[in-house]
Amino acid sequence: MLDVRTRQLALVAAFAALGLGDFIKVHGDYALNAGVTEEELKEIVYMTTIPGGFARAVQASQAVAELIASR
Repeated sequence: MLDVRTRQLALVAAFAALGLGDFIKVHGDYALNAGVTEEELKEIVYMTTIPGGFARAVQASQAVAELIASR
């Protein structure tokens, strides 16, 4: 079974690959609250560049930047 931290990172990666920015913000916030660092969250988004495409990675990166700025 995955811990909450890992589960939230996996969800952020999936939502980034799908281009779902609002879900990235929600689950990115959950991930940060579960102990994920901002750097780890950015790294997960970076890793989605190849499977999700550059445009979605940029969109996901913007969602993470907005989330971090709002905290």
